[in-house]
Amino acid sequence: MPTTDATRDATTPRLFQHDLDPDLFTGERLDELVRAAQARDSLGVQWADPGRQRYGNDPVYTTPRFPVLEDAARRPVQYRIYGVAEWGPQAYREAKERIIADHAPDVDIAIVDSVVRVFAPHAVVALHGDPDLKLVCDVSGKTVWYVRPPEKMSTTEHENLLRGEFFLKWQESADEVALPIEPGTGCFVPSRWAHWLDHPTDEPVVSFELGFWSREAVRERKVYDVNWLLRRLRLDPAGPGGPNDQRKIKFFDAISTATRKGVRYRGI
Repeated sequence: MPTTDATRDATTPRLFQHDLDPDLFTGERLDELVRAAQARDSLGVQWADPGRQRYGNDPVYTTPRFPVLEDAARRPVQYRIYGVAEWGPQAYREAKERIIADHAPDVDIAIVDSVVRVFAPHAVVALHGDPDLKLVCDVSGKTVWYVRPPEKMSTTEHENLLRGEFFLKWQESADEVALPIEPGTGCFVPSRWAHWLDHPTDEPVVSFELGFWSREAVRERKVYDVNWLLRRLRLDPAGPGGPNDQRKIKFFDAISTATRKGVRYRGI
């Protein structure tokens, strides 16, 4: 069972209560945010997954229709409005800072990204993994996050997460934990806990999500990325926590400097 917010460690899924202002996520506000995000290429609108496994990793995109909430009520779609707390009105930045201050685990946080999501009723997001940590606040409707411990993913799956293979082959898991969130409720999902989502409601679902990187998660990501490269050379590197982690981290940073890729993680 998930713990409540009394626990602030970085490895245990949990539920919490939030006080986000619903007026930040009205239909009119969402329409404004979608138009602004579209103009700055910070919008994704895609069809919902057909089930708990996505065949192929790329979503099938579509175009926004207005009003957004009416569109989500009529079509099986998902809207992702990226970076709202970074480029949007000050109220969203304040909401991000408050959620982090009140509900983030006790870790050294290096990077925080925000996204507002709008889901069609009963939309499914297929099983996938994410290397960052998440704080998700439900504003309307209901979402259930079904999460699984990192050891339920193979080493290859961990290494491939940032190589275009976020989505995983479906398999049942007795260790799956359900995190149901409704308006006023949020959930914390630790790094690399694979998950799939359901929206068991008859109304559009709106959520405010923060994906953030602890310094530990960044360094773990670097080790997995370098290990992926070493396996291309037919080597068998040790996973995170091995004796060569620091060398791998420095190697990642050197490659990032040379290629200009992964720059935001360099030096962490």
